[in-house]
Amino acid sequence: MNLNPRFRPLMDVFWLAALTAFILAGMMLATFHGDEAMLIYMSHDYVTVFIDHQPDTLKVQPPYELDGDGWLRILNGSVSRYSIGLSWHLAGLNSGMLPPRPGWDWGLDYDTNVATGHRPSDALLAAGRLPSALLLVLGAAALFAIGRELGARPLAYAASALYTLNPILLLNGRRAMMEGSLMAFGLLAIWVAIRISRGRGGWWAWAALAALSALTLSSKHSGILFVGSALGWIGLCALVRCWSAGRAGWLPFARTVGALLLVGVLAVGLFIALSPALWNDTLARLGDLVTQRQFLLDIQVAAFGGATSIGQRLTDLLTQPFIAPLMHYEVSFWANAQAIQAEVARYMASPLSGLQGGVIVGGLLTVSVAVGLVALLRQRRAAADRWQIGVLAWVLLMTGSALVNPLGWQRYSIPQIPLFALLAAAGLVTAVRWLQRRSSA
Repeated sequence: MNLNPRFRPLMDVFWLAALTAFILAGMMLATFHGDEAMLIYMSHDYVTVFIDHQPDTLKVQPPYELDGDGWLRILNGSVSRYSIGLSWHLAGLNSGMLPPRPGWDWGLDYDTNVATGHRPSDALLAAGRLPSALLLVLGAAALFAIGRELGARPLAYAASALYTLNPILLLNGRRAMMEGSLMAFGLLAIWVAIRISRGRGGWWAWAALAALSALTLSSKHSGILFVGSALGWIGLCALVRCWSAGRAGWLPFARTVGALLLVGVLAVGLFIALSPALWNDTLARLGDLVTQRQFLLDIQVAAFGGATSIGQRLTDLLTQPFIAPLMHYEVSFWANAQAIQAEVARYMASPLSGLQGGVIVGGLLTVSVAVGLVALLRQRRAAADRWQIGVLAWVLLMTGSALVNPLGWQRYSIPQIPLFALLAAAGLVTAVRWLQRRSSA
């Protein structure tokens, strides 16, 4: 029985409300990570900018001290620092409650960090986690909207469900870290890009794309993958239309390329405006961002067994989103902390930890990704209207980034999970419709 069309928007609201409740209900069950303490400590920048009105004091320059404030500012996005600060400020807490520098001391074990006050209080941790959790919800709504653009409500419901139930996204998005804002703004940027590629929205859509791209980059620098996917979606669709139209298509294509370049310039400009650490000799600081990010990656790779092989990277690409067990921490000696192990056991015992796919369920979802991609690309449309081909830009960029990543940490696979959720949902919807046709034949 088909639902009355008048009630479908109401069902959408109830569905998104249920996803919201599920994400927020498990927020304080999530196991603690040392990076949470670091970002909560760095939220004192919120006071500097919005209370003391002294953003110029946040400028940085070399030499950079390992785990020093300047080093942490240039390595990390600003959205989490400001949103965490706003959250604890509204909760009635103050900067005197923040953990000491640098938030978490990775040279000490867990128990010593706790004894020296580096683990935030429960009240501060709750305030710090709330912005990311709420933005993780916004990411679910954005993926729902993407599903509506690409197909219909079944795809939107299935994609947002796989996103919300993914244990990797749930754990890291519920923490006081950068993943929630990365999902929200990155997926919204792709949704706006899809609408532009379909000829929907005027100048405001392009302006929104620039703003969302800047917020994505300011959330986490790996957000460039989402920004590149969004711009690539529009560019690839424009190229296909140009090719099908022949010589008449070159002028519209040139206009689109010009608009994309303008959006890119505006996005970078807004990103810099939101990042006081880049204000002092901006080009040099952007260079520092790249070199210091590579320096940190080199340290991590050297400390955790060296770079992974291409084969392992390919395996991680295929297994991390749905099959691999949840990784609660990267530093192995945390396994010796009884308090952390108790948190892990409590979280994993809760249904709020998400869908632990394993080999069978996770394997089926991974196969569905390939089916979904083929199904999207095979939809019969005129060449001039094949806007869905833009999904290839998203696929190629995420796949390429996974294959060049030398560190096999599960957290580094997070940007590809929404794409996998969307494609797996498309595969499941395709399979269900095929079965329905077979049963009615």
